[in-house]
Amino acid sequence: MLALFVWLSLIAPYAWGNTEKTIFLGPPPVDIESRTYPALERLQLVSLSPDNFALRSHLRAEFPSNGSRRGAPSWFLLHNLTEGQRYEVRVCWAATQPTAFILEAYELDNVFGDPDLMSELSEYASMPQFDMSAHSPRSSQVLKPGLKESVRLLRIVTAADFYTTNHSLMTNVPPVRVDIILDPFLLNILPRSLLPTALYTTAVALVSWFAAKWISTWVYQMAADPTKQKFQ
Repeated sequence: MLALFVWLSLIAPYAWGNTEKTIFLGPPPVDIESRTYPALERLQLVSLSPDNFALRSHLRAEFPSNGSRRGAPSWFLLHNLTEGQRYEVRVCWAATQPTAFILEAYELDNVFGDPDLMSELSEYASMPQFDMSAHSPRSSQVLKPGLKESVRLLRIVTAADFYTTNHSLMTNVPPVRVDIILDPFLLNILPRSLLPTALYTTAVALVSWFAAKWISTWVYQMAADPTKQKFQ
């Protein structure tokens, strides 16, 4: 029964929806002011960092086309990373919105050196966003002139994954409400967000072990004490 309770407590926070993720390492710091990346500050991308690690918003979604477009792309800036440290980015969304996500975390050279990705990034930056409020830091606010920083560009491709006879929904796919979370790994082993769960599980296991040991000792003493026997 105790094991069942622990198991239910662990899965309860994730039962409300689905999760997709990507894992990557922090790249070497780059000079943001370099002529190689002249448009990065002007893109006004919403940013995530280990200090500002969560964002709740809506993402555009569309059905995959017969061509190379796999869904509607959204772009974000991941900054203030640490070179060589492992990170995880998760997208969580409600199970009531059937959606497929593809997450890719690019180094700057891979994006600025690819005309297709650069065109897609510029197109996304020029479009009005749904509810990225003023409380969400933008790339122009977090990138400090003259300082090298470890950054990546996060690309999230959102594809509708359902079929309905409702022509309106098939033509105009509603945006998907998501939580986007940047989660650093502790010692490159355990995601930071799982630390409380790990501590809780360890504490429950220790208490259970001591309780089981005490109960077994008490039962053994009761069985071995002849004064406790009903019949002799």
